[in-house]
Amino acid sequence: MIRVLALSCLFPNAEQPGYGIFVLHRLRAVSRRCAVRVVAPIAVYPLFDRALRGLRHGGHVGRSERWGGMQVDHPRFTVIPRFLKGFDALSCAIATVRRVRAIEREEGFRADVIDVHWTYPDVVAGYWLARTRARKLLVTVRGREALYPGEHGLRRLLLAYCLRRADGIVTLSDELRTLVADLGVPRHRLRTILNGVDAQSFAWADPAACRARLGIAPGKRILLSVGALVMRKGHHKLVQAVRSLGRAAALELYIAGGPGPEEDAAGLLHRMIADGALANVHLLGSLEQRELRFWYGAADLFCLATEGEGCPNVVLEALACGAPVVATDVGAIRELIVEGENGFVVGTNDAGPLAAAIARALEWPWDRKRIARTMRRRGWDRCASEVVAAYRAVLGAQIPPSIEGCSHGR
Repeated sequence: MIRVLALSCLFPNAEQPGYGIFVLHRLRAVSRRCAVRVVAPIAVYPLFDRALRGLRHGGHVGRSERWGGMQVDHPRFTVIPRFLKGFDALSCAIATVRRVRAIEREEGFRADVIDVHWTYPDVVAGYWLARTRARKLLVTVRGREALYPGEHGLRRLLLAYCLRRADGIVTLSDELRTLVADLGVPRHRLRTILNGVDAQSFAWADPAACRARLGIAPGKRILLSVGALVMRKGHHKLVQAVRSLGRAAALELYIAGGPGPEEDAAGLLHRMIADGALANVHLLGSLEQRELRFWYGAADLFCLATEGEGCPNVVLEALACGAPVVATDVGAIRELIVEGENGFVVGTNDAGPLAAAIARALEWPWDRKRIARTMRRRGWDRCASEVVAAYRAVLGAQIPPSIEGCSHGR
């Protein structure tokens, strides 16, 4: 059985159960085929403890937890916000290596593959572990922001250095695969694997029943957007689009999401709503996964106006619930949306084309049950089978393909 050491600073914990939930879903599916051990480092800010007390997370998270039947360790590493980004990588690597040494010593766990699920600073620790132990390194690049476009400092240099030396790289879209190749990574080491969707949690439900549960009055046309309240997610463009449509009496926009790690755009959105007297635009705050399915089910249309994504889980979830989608042309959107069958794709430039696409989609005769049925083929088990194939590719002949528990190739 392939032994996998998964490394990711982006992973759920007791304080943030939804943080990096897509990493948990993928690894849980992989763990049904392979032996998986997870190390999910947590950043701490001891030098700024008093000033940043309200911003910190992880203070009440145990050193070890169990998620999805997997053992997860949370070593701490020191971060100096906004400065010395190279120090982040060194601090994370030292904390991670110490914990992995303890796992090897106490549990006898020796990984075949170091599986890194975010780029920086995780990839530096992953590279160090792989090279000092003669293990294979697989890295997943999940979005444009993970490549830090426009940067020319140490972080970008370290990232490019480690990616070029990885044994394999998984990208969540063909667009990302091209961007990674542009960093000098050989194309034969790259493969695209789309995210999966939790088909048990997200499935078709009667829209009228969902609206009744949520207290939404009949006769409204409901738009939904889900994502962190940061500018790159484009929620402000949706607010502009709704205002330009001029259908306040019938059209309602609901935005679900909380502050992002880099900023909180809630203030801007509230000002836009107040300035435009948009009583039909509502900020829901963060919602738990179990609540989201009812919002997807209630929506006439799911909208994502983001400037950059890998393979957005919110689109997969909306489609699995039967909601048609209007989304900007980024990441894996073209691989997920079939024009006129489950949604429309628009450019990222401004709110004009977005508003036109929304108006068109609201009048389109969608088959919501068919949209939901189609998504059943995109479960996390399918994704896991492709990930195991990626493990095999980097391991070559070291792991026989007939070994029980890892026989699901792509």
